[in-house]
Amino acid sequence: MQSKNKFRLVFGLLIVFGGLFSIVSCSVLSGMQEVDPQSATLTALVTPTSVQPTLDLKGNEVLEEQSCQVFYSSCISTFSYAEDGGVFRWADNSNLLAYVVPENRYWAWFSGDAAIVNFESLSADPDVMYTTGLKVFGDFAFNPSATKIAFVVLRPSEKLYSVMVATLGSKLQMTIDLFADTSAKTDNYSSSKSVLRWESDDEIVVSTSCGIDCEQLYTVNTVTGSMVVGEQVRKKGHDGRVFKQNVKEFDDRIYPAMLTPNWSPDGKWIFYTDEQDKTWILNDETKQQFELPISAGSVNQTAWSYDGQYIAVRFLENLAVYKIECND
Repeated sequence: MQSKNKFRLVFGLLIVFGGLFSIVSCSVLSGMQEVDPQSATLTALVTPTSVQPTLDLKGNEVLEEQSCQVFYSSCISTFSYAEDGGVFRWADNSNLLAYVVPENRYWAWFSGDAAIVNFESLSADPDVMYTTGLKVFGDFAFNPSATKIAFVVLRPSEKLYSVMVATLGSKLQMTIDLFADTSAKTDNYSSSKSVLRWESDDEIVVSTSCGIDCEQLYTVNTVTGSMVVGEQVRKKGHDGRVFKQNVKEFDDRIYPAMLTPNWSPDGKWIFYTDEQDKTWILNDETKQQFELPISAGSVNQTAWSYDGQYIAVRFLENLAVYKIECND
């Protein structure tokens, strides 16, 4: 009799546990959704699994950003591989920056107005002066005293290039055309011109195309208008139109992996980018560095002011100027 009661008890317990298992199973299954195998495969494919390697900064100390943006403007666009370095340029001995701004102040290819930004004053907003009515292409060059600036322009009606000199004292409104009238036509094409260098405050060396593979050099006095014909060279047989970055020889065992490095004139600062799309300013004396808020992939050119206080960065269709040490 007892064995029958035990059997009934065990059987009853099995029924109870079986019911509980069914309830739990249904509850779990009801919380799950059917998975499409193809969808699961695609999800796995698009889920990033790689981790960027840690930057090897060779022991340099990383600081919070030390610089501040002091100027920002639109700038004309050029081809990314263009050799013309005259789209923007600093004066050799003062914090004056010349660049080509679109006529509509928004966007344009190749030409616009010449603009000069004066960072010499202590004003929070630097003074800016513009040319008017000229198709400026660039190739800027300040004279030694930074009282005049030369640049290449296009004369649209004749489809000829020329070189003009503007005075800063007139806010760029007083200009001299070095190849006035028919003298601008020097070959059978558009007669391209290039500004090479100033010999003095009044004398400038320029070149003009004289054929398919020929350039003629001239020394022009901007006061008297006299022109001395120099030698003929092959195209680009001079240092005009080339944008120079200040790149020193360096040991990559000591320095980080630097792309597009550019040293300041005094050798203290280095602008560089890296493979992780970061943009850096490195103090070559203290081995401290900080990041600029610019994507490295968008940077076209950089230029340091003569004293290393400022760096101008041209990226996409814009130009930004940063003061390196804002607390100075």
